[in-house]
Amino acid sequence: MGNASQTRPPVVILARPQMGENIGAAARAMMNCGLSDLRLVAPRAGWPNAAALPMAAGGKPIIETAQVFDTVAAATADISFLAATSARRRDLAIRSLDPRGAAEMIVAHTPIPPDNPADNLQDDHTRAALLFGPEASGLDNDEVVLADILVTASLNPAYPSLNLAQGVLLMAWEWRMAVLYAAGQSADVPGDTTHRAGRASVAERDYFYKRLEMALDEGGFFTAPDMVATVKRNIRALFNRAAPSKQEISTLHGILQALTRNRKT
Repeated sequence: MGNASQTRPPVVILARPQMGENIGAAARAMMNCGLSDLRLVAPRAGWPNAAALPMAAGGKPIIETAQVFDTVAAATADISFLAATSARRRDLAIRSLDPRGAAEMIVAHTPIPPDNPADNLQDDHTRAALLFGPEASGLDNDEVVLADILVTASLNPAYPSLNLAQGVLLMAWEWRMAVLYAAGQSADVPGDTTHRAGRASVAERDYFYKRLEMALDEGGFFTAPDMVATVKRNIRALFNRAAPSKQEISTLHGILQALTRNRKT
């Protein structure tokens, strides 16, 4: 995962999972995305469960090292940042985020200082966790309020419920993408080096935007004075969504220079 080692992967906690097959599939999803720490809270069929291994596939090591706890409180005792997942919004005084926003917040809360990563891995103050409820009913409100944030995905309102392993995969993948973006790497295509040089800083982007806006102004692009500020914001938002790298901003400067070079002659 490249620079993914500079952030500590979250723990995955499954509260009262009902089927060994779902635990195994969840472990496979974790392995797909680089997560390895699985905790089980009072699994209904007990533990270990032979049904988990066939579904785990390459995630077998995760199954073999999974820890079991009696309560969610016990499983989260050493967690400093907890994200609880739910198929529905709760009438609780807790911040609610979508999976992407939650993943970005987890990455921000779990850095590993590059000068001393080994010590950080032993530091419980930087440990985050993703908490999932049982397949049929989800988490109890008393369990949700233990969390720092509540994560809900924007799905079909008529059927928003995900299979346990699907939910784990969704959150694990969003975490992986957040790590890659934070490291300045492209997360879209394996082997893609678009962002390997690092994302352009706010200051670098702002300088380009100001040059672009000046060129557009000189070219007569802004025809409605009362809409200039709005159009400028929309242009900036368009480029920001592309998350340009330093090299890409440099290329855009070159394009702008070529387009405006002979304008005043």
